[in-house]
Amino acid sequence: MDGMSRIQPENPKREWLVRCEDGGGDLAVCAITVSRGTIELFGPDDEQTTLSGSHIADYRQALDEAIAQAEHDLSGTPVT
Repeated sequence: MDGMSRIQPENPKREWLVRCEDGGGDLAVCAITVSRGTIELFGPDDEQTTLSGSHIADYRQALDEAIAQAEHDLSGTPVT
C-alpha cells in the first residue's frame, strides 16, 4: 500500500445523526442530511421534512428563537 488509507471520512460532512425521542417518548435517532443545497430532516417515525431556499433561513431563525426561549425557561427567570 502507498501509505494512504483508502477509507476516508466524507468531506464535506453531509449527514448528522442526533439523539431524539420517537412519538412514544422512547430514545431514537434523527438524521439531518444535505444534498445539492437542500436540507432533509428525518424523524424516528419515518417522518421527513425537506427545506430549501428561504425555508432554510426561516427554519434557522425559528430554531434559534426556540432555543433562546427554552434556555430562558430553564433559567428559572420569571416571564414579565
